[in-house]
Amino acid sequence: ADAPAIDALDDALAAGVDALDDWLGDDGLPVACQNAWEDMTGRFTHTAATYLQAYAAVARAPVGELADHADRRTREVFDGLDALWSREREAYGLRLVDGDLDARFDSSSFALVEAHRAAAALGVVTDDRLDRLASHTEHAVAGLARRTDDVYGLVRYEGDDWRAREQDDPKVWTVATAWGAHAAAELAGLLDAQGRRDGDQFATLSAALLAELSPGGSLCTAGGYLPEQVFDDGTPDSATPLGWPHAIRLVAAAREDVRTAQTSATVGEDD
Repeated sequence: ADAPAIDALDDALAAGVDALDDWLGDDGLPVACQNAWEDMTGRFTHTAATYLQAYAAVARAPVGELADHADRRTREVFDGLDALWSREREAYGLRLVDGDLDARFDSSSFALVEAHRAAAALGVVTDDRLDRLASHTEHAVAGLARRTDDVYGLVRYEGDDWRAREQDDPKVWTVATAWGAHAAAELAGLLDAQGRRDGDQFATLSAALLAELSPGGSLCTAGGYLPEQVFDDGTPDSATPLGWPHAIRLVAAAREDVRTAQTSATVGEDD
């Protein structure tokens, strides 16, 4: 690229980091905002994960002092995540409200896995934090899972009553299920990269969720499309097809394929 294009890119990155800095609290967490689902406010785990991933990406870029600044911010946000950890549930909560932890499981918190993968390249993710991330992913998937005679998948978050109609329980969302599948696949790869041996269980979990999102699965229509939500009796609801879960499903499947290929190559080398 020519010099003006590089300068424009550097300026855009600097502006983006400035915007993140403007909305970052002294405790390393983003200030209160609206959540990914646009139905509540607070200081969300999902938002913190997004900040962590963004700062870590800039910290790895060849942008001099800006990269150094982003590296420091990455570590601040990483440390700030402690306030969102629930020892009782062994998982990250949904949000902070006036300093109090709302410890409910929320599928948007699966963004933590991709964020940790980005931060791991900076050497800040210890074994203890990997243990915590694995615990969160395992417990959050189990806590958000809904299985009926006709459907299996994940709800958005505990207590979600959006358009439930005659149901007593939250509807399954394809976005939430795909996010869980992607997080499990990403975590399997991250654990592998760190020399851990517990990646297989998350690869298996990812495959099980992907199966429900794939043709023939309970969340996929006969035409191969993913609706936004699904009632307990398997009836699709809201936008169909919805691009968001389709995109996440594609990424999760690709991540699973990459890990399978890498595992096969390793086995071949051992032989």
